[in-house]
Amino acid sequence: MKSNIKSKKFGTFKGVFVPSTEAILGTVLFLLLPALTADVGLLYMLLIIFLAHSVSISTAFSISDCATNLNKIGGGGMYALSRRSLGKAFGGSIGIQLYIAQASSIAFYCIGFVEPLQPILQSIFQNVPFFMGNTPEDLLRQKQIMASLIFIVFFIIVMIGADFTLKIQTVILVILFVSVGAIFLSPFLNLDFHGQKIFNSAKNGMNLFGNRPITLAIFFLTFAQFFPAVVGIDAGVGMSGELKNPKKSLVRGTFTAIIVTFIVYIIALFIFSSMDKTLLAGEVSNYDFSRNEQGYPQGNILTNLLGFPEIPKNINNLRGILNIFYSSFPQNIPGFIVLIGILFATSSSALSCFMTAPRTSQALCKDRTLPKFLNFLAKDFKKDGQEPRFATLVTFFIGMSVIWIGNINMAAMIVGICFLVVYSWVNLSAFFERISRNPTFRPTSKGHWIISFYGFIMSISAICLFNWIIGVVVIISQLIVFQLILRFKSENRLEGVWWGVLFSLATKILKSLTQIIQGTKNWRPIVSVISFSVNTNIPKNLAKLGEKIAAYQGLVYMNIIQTPKDKVINDNSSSFPIPTKYIHLTSKDITQGILSMIQASHPGNIVPNSILMEYKKKLNSLNIISKAIALGKNIFVLKNGEKLSSYSSIDIWWRGQQNGNLMVLLAYIINNFLGIEKENNVCKIRIIRKLGKNDNEKIAYNALLTLLSKARLTGEIIILPYDEVSFAQTVNNFSKKANLVMMGMPGNVNSDGIQKFFKLNEKFFDKEIDKYDNMPAMLFVKSAALMNLIEDYNR
Repeated sequence: MKSNIKSKKFGTFKGVFVPSTEAILGTVLFLLLPALTADVGLLYMLLIIFLAHSVSISTAFSISDCATNLNKIGGGGMYALSRRSLGKAFGGSIGIQLYIAQASSIAFYCIGFVEPLQPILQSIFQNVPFFMGNTPEDLLRQKQIMASLIFIVFFIIVMIGADFTLKIQTVILVILFVSVGAIFLSPFLNLDFHGQKIFNSAKNGMNLFGNRPITLAIFFLTFAQFFPAVVGIDAGVGMSGELKNPKKSLVRGTFTAIIVTFIVYIIALFIFSSMDKTLLAGEVSNYDFSRNEQGYPQGNILTNLLGFPEIPKNINNLRGILNIFYSSFPQNIPGFIVLIGILFATSSSALSCFMTAPRTSQALCKDRTLPKFLNFLAKDFKKDGQEPRFATLVTFFIGMSVIWIGNINMAAMIVGICFLVVYSWVNLSAFFERISRNPTFRPTSKGHWIISFYGFIMSISAICLFNWIIGVVVIISQLIVFQLILRFKSENRLEGVWWGVLFSLATKILKSLTQIIQGTKNWRPIVSVISFSVNTNIPKNLAKLGEKIAAYQGLVYMNIIQTPKDKVINDNSSSFPIPTKYIHLTSKDITQGILSMIQASHPGNIVPNSILMEYKKKLNSLNIISKAIALGKNIFVLKNGEKLSSYSSIDIWWRGQQNGNLMVLLAYIINNFLGIEKENNVCKIRIIRKLGKNDNEKIAYNALLTLLSKARLTGEIIILPYDEVSFAQTVNNFSKKANLVMMGMPGNVNSDGIQKFFKLNEKFFDKEIDKYDNMPAMLFVKSAALMNLIEDYNR
C-alpha cells in the first residue's frame, strides 16, 4: 500500500536564500579577504570582486533561463537543469561529477571549522592520547580527528531530516550576520593590537594599492584565492527538489543571495582597506613562498586583530584559557563574535553540502543514470520516507575519506575545479538553448546568450588559473563518464539541445552555401538512394554502396519505398549505415513516386546531384533516367545488387569521357573510403577499354594514361583488341570475377546527343540490361554532364 505522506516543501528564503548565503559568506570573508585586501589594495580587490561576482551573476542568469523554461525541475539542482538541456548522457556525467564534488567539499568545510579552534585547544590536547606532538604530522592528525568528530555531528543532524537542518541553518544565518555586523562596527570601536592602532588615521587614508607592487601573476593568484567565495550558489540550487515553487524560488533566492553577499563583501572590503596593511598581511619578507613564487600573505588573523586573545603555549588546561578570555573582556567581544561567525559559516556550508549531495545522487538514480546496483541511493531507511538517507550514508564515507586523504590542499583544488566545470556546463547549457532557437525554449527570464557565454568563458578561465593540468584531467574524466553513460544507458544516442544547436548551425551554413558557386573543383557526391525490395538484402547493399560513394566526401540519404502490396515492416532504419527513411506509397505506381521524389525541393544548395537506385523491370526506368538528366542529376542503376558483398575489385568499362570520367571518380572515392575504414587500400581498380575497328591501341592507352596522370587518379589500364565478339559478351567473359562492374548506361549516343538515347524503347533498354543477368553486381552510370577531372586555369 502506498503512503500519502509527502516530504515538507520549502519556500524561497529557507530553501534557497539561507543555504546559498551561508555558503558564500564563508571562510573567505573572515580569513582570506583581510589578508588579500592588504596585499593588493582596495582598487585591485574591487576589480577582483566584480569579476568573480560577474561569474556567479551570469551563472544565475543561466540557471534562471533553464529553470523558468521547465514546468517540473525535480531534485538534483544544477544536475537537473543541465540534464534537461544536454540530455541524459552529458547531464549524467555532470551530475556524477557534481555529487562527488559536493560530498568531498563537506570535508573541507569541516577542516575549515577546526582551523581557528586548533590554536586555542592545541595546548590542552598535549595530554590527550593521539593528540600529542607539535610536528606537522601531529598537527595534521589533530586537525583530522577534530574534523572527523564535527563531521559526525553534521552527519547526525542531516540524518534527522532537511526540515531540522534548515531550522538550524536559519539560526546560523542570524549568528553569521551578527558576526558580519561586528566587522562593520569595528571602525567605531577604537581597537588596537599590541599597542598599535588597527585602523589607519585620516592622514594615512585608505590602502589603495596594497603591500607590494601588483603584477599580472599576483593579480591572478589573488583572483584564484578569492573566487571560491562566489561559487556557493550551488547550495541553494541543489535544494530544487525540496521547493514548493522551484521555478520562482531558484531565481529569486539565487539572485537575492548574490546581491546581499556582494554588498557584504564590498562593505567589508572598504573596512579592511582602512586597516593597517602590515598588520593584516605582514611584511613582504614574511610571505610564504613555499607553494609558489608569488607567495601568500602571512599576517595576523582577523579574530586576533579584533581582540580575541592568542593562547600561550604554556597554557595546557581549560581554566587557564578561560582566565585569558576573562582578563581581556570586554575588548575581546568583537573577535569572539567573529570567531563564532567563522565556526558557524563553515558549519552551515558543510550542512548545505550534506543536504544537497545526497539529493543529487537521488536524482541520478531516479533518472536511471547510475548502474542498477546503486538504485538504493534513492531510498530511505524509513518506510515511506522521502529523505535520501542511504545516499547520505554513502556521502558520509566519501567525506570522511577525504578528511583522512592526507594532501587536503590538492584534494581541495580538484573539488574546486569540479565545481567550476559544472558551472561552466550550466552556462553552456543556457547558451546552447539560446542559440538553438528551439521553439520549446520559452523561458520567462530575460537572459541573453552573451551573458551565459561570458559565464562559461570565465569559469574555464578560472579553472586555468587554479591549475589547467588538473582542469584538463577533470574534463577528460567527465568525458569518459559521458561515453560510458552514452553507451550503456542512452544506446549511443544524444538527447537534449544538441539537435537544435547543430540544426541552427546547419541552417546558417546552408544560407551561406546559396551564395557560393559549386564548380568542378568543389563537386561532391550528394546521393539520394532509392530502393523498393523491402524483403531482400538489396536495400542494405544499396545503402553500403551509397555510404562508400558519398558518406566520406559528400552526403547520402536512403529512401525505401513500400507500396500497399508490401508487408509493412517496422522502421529499423538504425540498422542501415546511412540515414534512412521508409516511404509508404498510397499508389501502386512506384515510377511516379520516384519521379516525385527526385523533383522535391531541398534547403540551400544541398540538392542531390546523383540518384542511386536498384534496377527493376516493373519500373519505367527511361522516364526516371530522362527526368533525372533533365534536372541535371547523375543517375546510377544497380543490377544484381544482392551479389554485392565486397569491393576488393572494381572493373570500369571505358567507352568515352561522358560517363567514364564519372565512373573513374566514383571508384577513386570508394577506394579512399575503404582506405580510411581499413587503414589500407584494398580495392583493385581496372579501367578496361575494348577497341573499335579503326582504333589505335597505343593512342587509346596513352590517352587514358594521360588522363589518369593529370587527374592524379590510380588504376590499371587494360586495352582489349577489336574482335567480332559482342560488347556484352566481352564484359561477361572478362569481368565475371569482379566484385563490382561499372559501365555506361546502355544505348548508342550519336550526333543527336542524349535526346536520341531517351527516345529508345523501354523494351530495348530492358533487353540490353538483361544481357548481364549472370554477372556480378553491375552499376550502370549516366552522367548528366561531362565531369572534368582536370582543373585547368587560364591566367
